Amino acid sequence: MPRDGAIIFSDLIGKLDLLRVRCDKCGRDGRYRLPRLILDRGADTKLPDWLNDVAAGCPKRHSVNWNDRCRAQCPDLPRVL
Repeated sequence: MPRDGAIIFSDLIGKLDLLRVRCDKCGRDGRYRLPRLILDRGADTKLPDWLNDVAAGCPKRHSVNWNDRCRAQCPDLPRVL
């Protein structure tokens, strides 16, 4: 799978054990173990693709109001990359 400049799970090995996902709009707040994500999804999984899958069930994901849409993100990434 082409990387297209995206962060992939293998980029995070040794930097994070837990990958947090948070959204201030919908209240989502979760933690995912990186080794388990790699086992389930593969080390070459792109983070944006995975985030889209995680937030797919959010009722605010496709809100008409752009300012009210779900903004699921990984708040710990800027600290480690």
